[in-house]
Amino acid sequence: MKTFDIRGPILVYPESTLYSIRKEYKDGAFMVSYAVYTYAKEPTSAREGSFIGSAILFIDEIAEENITIRCLNEFHKNLIGKNVEKDTLSVNHSDLFSVSKLTDFDKIKFNLKKINALDSAEMTGKQLMVYCETNPSVLQTMFIKSLDLLNVYDTIYFTASQDIVKFVHQKSIFRFVEKDGFENEIQKLAEERKRKIQEIIADFEREKSRLEDAKKQTYEDCKSKIEKNKELHAVNAGKIAESEKNLARINDVYQTFSGKIDEHLTRLKTADASALNGIRQSYRENKNIFTENIRDLKIPDLGIISEMRPAHRPEPFKQSGNHIYSHSREREDSSDRPNIYRIATVVLSVLLAAAISGFVWFYLETEEKRSRTTI
Repeated sequence: MKTFDIRGPILVYPESTLYSIRKEYKDGAFMVSYAVYTYAKEPTSAREGSFIGSAILFIDEIAEENITIRCLNEFHKNLIGKNVEKDTLSVNHSDLFSVSKLTDFDKIKFNLKKINALDSAEMTGKQLMVYCETNPSVLQTMFIKSLDLLNVYDTIYFTASQDIVKFVHQKSIFRFVEKDGFENEIQKLAEERKRKIQEIIADFEREKSRLEDAKKQTYEDCKSKIEKNKELHAVNAGKIAESEKNLARINDVYQTFSGKIDEHLTRLKTADASALNGIRQSYRENKNIFTENIRDLKIPDLGIISEMRPAHRPEPFKQSGNHIYSHSREREDSSDRPNIYRIATVVLSVLLAAAISGFVWFYLETEEKRSRTTI
């Protein structure tokens, strides 16, 4: 954590007091420290503006401000009493300070409250000096309001010393305001938060509008595909009915041609040479009829039902400005499985057609050879 040294940016003058509240963030925890500084010369230096200070550091939780101020002032008074004489430090290093534990210091832990005012762990690098009264009642109010303002400034100083304020103002070390200006800073923060809230509201409203448009588009797309699929389903139903009829006729076609062959065989057994040409011509005619009938017994391919995919997907909720919004990423449906079914259907259809054609060809060739042999 940072030290509480303020030498350089600020000079602490005799009979003046400077208070501060500071934020830090480390290892996932917010830290808020309260400090008080008073004038004290260094024993071996003539440098002006040196000081002695006390601080209380809280992690994730803080005490009630009135308790913090009372303990801070009491500890600092004890520190001065043991280590400062006639505005001069009696030791050369802070490690040599003589200190006493506060009587009620352990009671602080029973009055803690969560640090909820800080929105971000980001350090802004900005500091603010407030010129105001620093008695306990006023300082308590200022500390309470300052917690929220630590979202804008890393450190806020409070002093009733005109000399300290004049030095800071002349050197333009950092921003300086009086009590009214401090209230304005708080008001500006409230207005900025209100503006950000309005931005978030507008973002959500736009997202809602986009979702409504996407819902309508998706509904219309799905409805259109359903109607097309119904039409295709009706066409497929007709093809299936036709295929079932053709399937039932296969035995009849083969049986009819087989019966014709038997008739030709019977005629050949009793026929003379003059009847051979007539029998052969009749066989060929019946064979052509059989071939045409087999060719007509085709199984038509079915139309493929289209997948139900919305044509328009709403965009995920996006981040706007410095505000973080939650959003969910949509998972894309895999199309591999339907593609596999399509491929399998086509392959099986081709194999079935090839098998039927092969069987017909084999049968016809066999009958042709048989008839030639017989004739």
